[in-house]
Amino acid sequence: MNAIREELNNEILALLKEYENDPATKGFVLTGYGTAAFSAGADIGTFPDMLGDIEKGTQAARDWAKVQPYMDQLGKPIVAAINGVALGGGLELAIRCHSMVATANARFQFPEIMLGILPAIGGTIVPYRKWPRGAALFHEMLCLARPINVKEALEIGMVARVAGSYYEMIEEAIREVDNLSGGIKRIPDGRVDIPKMAMPESPMAGKLALSKESISIIIKTVEKGAQAERFADALEIGYRGFGEIACTEAAKEGVAAFLEKRAPVFKR
Repeated sequence: MNAIREELNNEILALLKEYENDPATKGFVLTGYGTAAFSAGADIGTFPDMLGDIEKGTQAARDWAKVQPYMDQLGKPIVAAINGVALGGGLELAIRCHSMVATANARFQFPEIMLGILPAIGGTIVPYRKWPRGAALFHEMLCLARPINVKEALEIGMVARVAGSYYEMIEEAIREVDNLSGGIKRIPDGRVDIPKMAMPESPMAGKLALSKESISIIIKTVEKGAQAERFADALEIGYRGFGEIACTEAAKEGVAAFLEKRAPVFKR
């Protein structure tokens, strides 16, 4: 399911660096292997190492984010072609591409709160700056793990084109690269006006009762990030938010439950 690992990030970064200055390369299309998933998210097996240590958690988030800042300043267009689900860290990779196209069955989700954590690599920051009209939807995605479909993604501008098949999706992505050549839209600096975030009375993701402690950290991180004048500072707030949430009992329980293949039980 194309899990995000350090080796994969390094491979993508190396390819971008290799071909960015190649005159024969007009741009890039990033897609997942197969037809089920763009990416099912980060490799959770690496998470226990930084739980309980805010500095280690914050630095881990920075380290995982080596590819995304390079994509932000990339001189040639890079388009994400979403072939199925884009979850968690996989979605954080997709949203840093300059545009997204998708198949009709694509689905987008930040499921991290179900593990008592938050998206570490810009998920609490980037969506609000790129697609501000979707802010209320992003609140639900982050705090309640709400998935969104292609229709919803189209309505808020996240997805530029929808294709009927995998191969049509690749063709649409190449067209989008052509359209963006010479006109890449960068993630802006400046504060972002977002609707007020409220703590749900009994937060649930399906049948799973969520951690209010973790949701409170997500709310604080999103609101503080939206008020940052510089995009780079906002990203740092997001990294720090992950470091903070990694120190909660909810994070320890959520990650342990995932690795033990059981449902978590959050007490706070």
